[in-house]
Amino acid sequence: MTAVPSAHALRAAADRMVSALAAHADPEYRLTVLKRLVRRLGEDRYPVFLRLLGVVAESDDTRAQRLLADTIGTALRRMDLPGGALSSWGATRLPDSTAPVSASDFSGQFFGGTPRRMLGPVEYLTVWHLQRTQRTALSAETFHTSLSRMIALLNQSEDARTLYPQKLAVDAQNELEGAYTRATRERLAAIASAWKAGRSPDEIAQAALDARATDTPHGWVLRDL
Repeated sequence: MTAVPSAHALRAAADRMVSALAAHADPEYRLTVLKRLVRRLGEDRYPVFLRLLGVVAESDDTRAQRLLADTIGTALRRMDLPGGALSSWGATRLPDSTAPVSASDFSGQFFGGTPRRMLGPVEYLTVWHLQRTQRTALSAETFHTSLSRMIALLNQSEDARTLYPQKLAVDAQNELEGAYTRATRERLAAIASAWKAGRSPDEIAQAALDARATDTPHGWVLRDL
């Protein structure tokens, strides 16, 4: 079982991440640095990467927030988000040994009979909350808090604020790959619509929960991020 980093360890790691990005002026190289961090953490620890983003989002360092959000904006322009893998909605387990690739790619490979899809931060949180994957699902409260925090961070970049909801709107219309259930597509569409409308991060997260809230599967074990 993967150890959960302490709050102090997360703050120190977030500081190192921001310092590594700030050491390079080239946005493309900053993206390379961020993706390298995700690879080093490993697929099973992608939630740790999400928590690092959350630490920066909760800080008072607007320069760090803009630096990180701009790097994700660069990734969106390249359609190359630093992603984590979750098993497709019809699957139940996924080995932990593969490394992240492009966030928008659907892998045709099978690991123990389980298809997977690489997901960016917002999509990962949404699928983790709603779908049956290799992880136990996030509670609604944790999903709301984590998504709101993530969007507040991404809003520090004009590119991320503009391009991410566009991407989610496209993903919400894609029924062919089998990576998203109908309920997930509805949540992604709700996030995209509220985000494009300029609503607050809290309102966007609430819109995701309000979209067909009654179709969340019952009887699942929920855990916090």
